[in-house]
Amino acid sequence: MEKQCIRSYIKTRLLLGLTATQIHNELTAVYGPDVVSYSTVTRWIQRFLNERESLEDNPRSGRPLSAITQRDIDEVKDLVNDDPHITIDYIADILDISHGSVDTILKQHLGLRKITSKWVPHKLTKEQRQLRIDICTENLKKIERGTWRLCDIVTGDETWIYHRKIIPKEQSKAWVAKGESPPTQVRRQQFEQKTMFVIFFMTNGPLLIHELPSGTSINAIYYRDECLKELIKNLYKKRPSSTANHINLHHDNARPHMNNIVFNYLQEEKIKLMAHPPYSPDLAPSDFWLFNYLKRGLDTCPDATSLAKMLSRELYSIPIHEYQKTFQKWIERMKLCIEHHGDYFEHLL
Repeated sequence: MEKQCIRSYIKTRLLLGLTATQIHNELTAVYGPDVVSYSTVTRWIQRFLNERESLEDNPRSGRPLSAITQRDIDEVKDLVNDDPHITIDYIADILDISHGSVDTILKQHLGLRKITSKWVPHKLTKEQRQLRIDICTENLKKIERGTWRLCDIVTGDETWIYHRKIIPKEQSKAWVAKGESPPTQVRRQQFEQKTMFVIFFMTNGPLLIHELPSGTSINAIYYRDECLKELIKNLYKKRPSSTANHINLHHDNARPHMNNIVFNYLQEEKIKLMAHPPYSPDLAPSDFWLFNYLKRGLDTCPDATSLAKMLSRELYSIPIHEYQKTFQKWIERMKLCIEHHGDYFEHLL
């Protein structure tokens, strides 16, 4: 809705004796909660009460947009360097130049853009960044020299999957008639029904889909007996003519994984363990690709059994080239980790 139309509506309803709250409620009921803020309604009511007639904004103070000097550019640069979160309006007030001039300096002269902060899994120490570099370097050497083949790597992890699907905010937008209420969606509840699955896969598709019974937690013994043994059995079924000598297992550093019970079993089965740096979901294919991919595609399920069936169908419906492409992306991510000195790099992808 145009600003002038909103202001005209505010003025008309004010003349009819309505309060700011009533006017704001009417506007948001018809056009949605984002049409205008309550503070904007009260500000324009105050202007109209002060006998202002115009619906236009007040002219901005400061010099014309064209009067940008090198001194202006340097001063804006200094302010941004001191405080990267500073607003355009605040800069314009401090330097007494127009909002448009500040915008032009920031975007055209300084080549800046304002973006939101990125969440990262962990505040990495110098030692942790170096460990990420060392592990990626070693893994890449073995892959590039042919010591390891991508088709011999098995990777996986555990994940919780909720039984009820929640549609992302952007996808939940819907066209509604004038005066009609917007659709609603219940937030995720604290004790909402969910099931844990252990999923492993290779370049040619899924290898293990294990559903944990309700109330069960994973420890090293459970992980060995219920997950790894089934995984190796499935591996021999899938590759009957090969041995486990060349297989490299990749999982993260969760406590059940990093236990002598698990290490000894893998050694007995002659399966090598591929190192994974701590606090590094950006270097685990399950985390940076598969789990998000699955959860977007799954629908609401009434129970764990139907969820497991849907999950299995979804996994086996993924084209093989998508699995292969993910392993290639894994290599690219290891290189990016090294190039960026062990720091998180996903904001660059």
